[in-house]
Amino acid sequence: MTIVDDFYRPSQPENEGKELMNGIADLEPATKQSLDRVAANRLRDALVSGRIAAGARLTEISLAEQFGLSRGTIRAALQRLVSEGLIVQRPYTGWEVTTLTPHDVWELGTLRASLEGLAGRLAAERIADGARSALTNAIRAMEDAARDENEDFLAADLAFHRTIVGLSGNNRLAQHYDLITNQLRLYIASSNHLVGIEGGIIARHQELIQPILKGDGDAAEQAFRSFFQRSNRELADFLAPTRREPEKAGPLSKA
Repeated sequence: MTIVDDFYRPSQPENEGKELMNGIADLEPATKQSLDRVAANRLRDALVSGRIAAGARLTEISLAEQFGLSRGTIRAALQRLVSEGLIVQRPYTGWEVTTLTPHDVWELGTLRASLEGLAGRLAAERIADGARSALTNAIRAMEDAARDENEDFLAADLAFHRTIVGLSGNNRLAQHYDLITNQLRLYIASSNHLVGIEGGIIARHQELIQPILKGDGDAAEQAFRSFFQRSNRELADFLAPTRREPEKAGPLSKA
């Protein structure tokens, strides 16, 4: 396969990319095996860690030169992140990092508490051996991703919650949940980054499935509501202008 354009790496103009935020200059060039997927992974890591600030403007030209890839490949990477709700495309101005406000946190958190609280209750009330296996596999996938420092930890987290929604047996509930999945990515990514693996994010998720496995619908619903109340409070405090300390840019990890 010949992709000459993707591996042509022109020298970066002296003044190019100054409008970008700190963090872009530290991005590693993509390898032959990765192209738009690795570019998206590295950008995603910088976005959810806060090394690229919310609301920052991204340009295809600067990113293409930084990664040594074509603008088309970078555009595909950015489109991946648009589909995940991490970036928005502005007509005539380019790409912009999604901004999560305290009000966004409140809206998404209260909505998740209602939908997933009900899903947890329903899943507990109809729990069976197959469902227990599905829950065990979902939490194990999160543990594996965390242990390996896998870039798919966000995907494993989303899959965990979607598994519980699916086990509710309520198709209309699942359809409504799917409508907000992309909007949830930044919420979940921000919450995970704030709490961290060492801060107990896995343990918090294990607490969610215990009442479901026991078939206790009341306890399951309350566990989800408490989970999101806690997440909302932590995220809202973090995003509050008077409390949040700006994060300094640092080198990004290699793929």
